[in-house]
Amino acid sequence: MTSPAMTNAATDPVPTARNATEVRARRGLFVPRNPATRYAREELVALARSGIRGFRLTEPVVLTADAPEAAARHLCALRDAAAVGLRTIWQGTLQGIPTTPLHHLDPPRGKDRALLWPVPRGPRLTLRHGPGYLQIEDRRADTGVRRLLIDSPDEVRVLRDPALSCAAEPELSGDDLAAVRSLAERGLFMRIGTVWFALPVRFRYARG
Repeated sequence: MTSPAMTNAATDPVPTARNATEVRARRGLFVPRNPATRYAREELVALARSGIRGFRLTEPVVLTADAPEAAARHLCALRDAAAVGLRTIWQGTLQGIPTTPLHHLDPPRGKDRALLWPVPRGPRLTLRHGPGYLQIEDRRADTGVRRLLIDSPDEVRVLRDPALSCAAEPELSGDDLAAVRSLAERGLFMRIGTVWFALPVRFRYARG
């Protein structure tokens, strides 16, 4: 499974602003995005700096455990957009996929326009880098913040590497799979079928 952060699966252009006046005019704008479109991290940073607020998906999305790669790719796209401060407005459903671990991501609206879970107010599950370690802050529960220090080299690697942070199980080495399962026990990885993906948002302030 190719990392969704590095694959452009559609041809939506990357909207850019040419000057400061245009950036100000774009602030608060949600641009249309085909659900199949994937942006590299550098493209998401450029979009955030262009002044837009986020994306509005042009079609409903059905996430199902029977199509684990598509479901994981979509959730990783939500995660990666959030990492540069971009919101995603989307309509859809989740079938056979637990939603509680996803409450730090932008929720879908159902056919009745009701949100499946509340829109997160600020970062709720973030990953920050240190020298040889990662710091996780988890605010998904309403009981306070949970802080974790990840210093196992294997665990640091699977959280940092885009190719490993959203991957089918057969693509993972034995050490990588052991690290992913250990992180899943702490609520930092999630499995849909045979696909594993990292939940923490690799936060990067991108606004210019």
